[in-house]
Amino acid sequence: MDRLPVVNRLLFLLLVVGLVACPAADKAPAPNTRYQAVKAAPTSKAPPAAWCDLEFAAGTGARLVLPPATPARKPLSALATGRWTWLNLWATWCKPCLREMPVLLDWRDRLKQDGVAIDVWFLSLDEDADELARFLAAHPAVAPAPSLRISSPADFKGWASAFLFDAAAPIPIHVLAAPDGRVRCIHNGSLNEGDYPTVAAWLH
Repeated sequence: MDRLPVVNRLLFLLLVVGLVACPAADKAPAPNTRYQAVKAAPTSKAPPAAWCDLEFAAGTGARLVLPPATPARKPLSALATGRWTWLNLWATWCKPCLREMPVLLDWRDRLKQDGVAIDVWFLSLDEDADELARFLAAHPAVAPAPSLRISSPADFKGWASAFLFDAAAPIPIHVLAAPDGRVRCIHNGSLNEGDYPTVAAWLH
């Protein structure tokens, strides 16, 4: 009796079972970047107080003033009155800060389209002015004007103790001041694009 056809059938069955049990390597899902992840995040239904780590009732927060700082980009204007101000604390060594900047700039543009008068300011905590200047020159899309750099860690510490609920909190940190100039909300941590509807509704 010729065993070759039987062996061939067995080998064919084993091959089929192996293909079903082990998906091809080229079909493995590609790893997501963080930006892809936040783009896919569900819309947040949380109240604004859940997004703000610290929230002040209208007219009760301290008036936002900038810490001692120097322009990181020019031209530079003063904080505008009659508009919301969004102050973003970041640094070149903070990878989450750099990854979230496109989200923040997109929010700024969407808010303006939705009728919210708002300015975004970037405050760098980098201590080396030359290093920051080199970084910004190499990355012109990062931290567009108005952009500042703290004058010294000591100056920032004094400012943070007055304006942040936790002066030692890690960056990124977002400080939102109302058109009357008073701080209304402080958010610690990276932005999640799914939270845009909640934040937009709160700013109206």
